[in-house]
Amino acid sequence: MVGSLSQNATDDLENGGNDCPNSIQFTYDTYEELLVQLRSRGYEFTSYGGPIDDGEILLRHDVDWSPKRATKMAQLESDNDVTATYFFLLSSPFYNTLCQETRNAIDRITSLGHDIGLHFSPHQYWSSEPTNEDLVAAVDKERNILSMAIEEPIDAVSFHIPPDWVLKRSYEGFVSTYEERFFTSIAYRGDSNQRWRGSPPFADGFPDRLQILVHPGLWAESDQSFAERLYRERDNRFRSLSGFLNHQFIDDNVSRS
Repeated sequence: MVGSLSQNATDDLENGGNDCPNSIQFTYDTYEELLVQLRSRGYEFTSYGGPIDDGEILLRHDVDWSPKRATKMAQLESDNDVTATYFFLLSSPFYNTLCQETRNAIDRITSLGHDIGLHFSPHQYWSSEPTNEDLVAAVDKERNILSMAIEEPIDAVSFHIPPDWVLKRSYEGFVSTYEERFFTSIAYRGDSNQRWRGSPPFADGFPDRLQILVHPGLWAESDQSFAERLYRERDNRFRSLSGFLNHQFIDDNVSRS
């Protein structure tokens, strides 16, 4: 656990780092420094669904690539008395939410005190805006699948690469992280594409109320570019698939012959 902020880390988080004026190092050390800084300023971390008061943060993770890295972040947060909501993508080509490895990751994350939500990709269903009824029905279908897999209700939904027609809208039956209330009266910071939205996360100060989006797949022990992160995850997925094929089919078939 990080006991205090280094001056370099403080400069990174508030000014964007020394090497690039609009970026920080996407490492676990930097992320933990961010958590320490937020906690030192008295913020409390809360969940989606209820009102957000001054001094509170909604911390969310869209798990696009790596449940393994998500568990690493969940542990760092738990070490620093921070709670978050982890949104899992049923349609991800990088992992299967129903397989044991991912379910074990989710179990670990929830055991550390975090919440689970659905990361829903409308692009898997429509190329243009659907009716509200069709959208809610598709979301509810995936919510039910995820809920049955982890044996917990799923009430919060984060849209994957959200199209304009889901922004600042509310839906019956679930909480959307893109509802108007989460953007008009609450400040927003996100690390999409490994760049903080608009500026380094707190170059313009610390707001009273805040929603933060952090993608676990973008962070690791050492810093890399966004493309390098993505290609490494692609290679990891290929090795995992090869191991599965060998274990389930090739090696087993040879042993039976």
